[in-house]
Amino acid sequence: MEIRPLAAKVTANGSGNKTTVGNAQCVYVCSTADDLITNVATGATMQTHENQAFVLMKEKFEEIHAGSTNTHFTKIAYPRG
Repeated sequence: MEIRPLAAKVTANGSGNKTTVGNAQCVYVCSTADDLITNVATGATMQTHENQAFVLMKEKFEEIHAGSTNTHFTKIAYPRG
């Protein structure tokens, strides 16, 4: 998989620190401990495990947050095709 980082990582621990990750539609999520990630707009939650990374697709203005500072979000470009 080829990804291109577009900005520095951000942390968003708790609903008081929710973020759009720079209005990203593709977000690289890296978790160094078990955590729960929430999409505020949809109410969807995903559990991550220690040392897990994945790409999260979301709408531009949707806000997300994690349950702790152990999860980092990076705005990325994800190649098409």
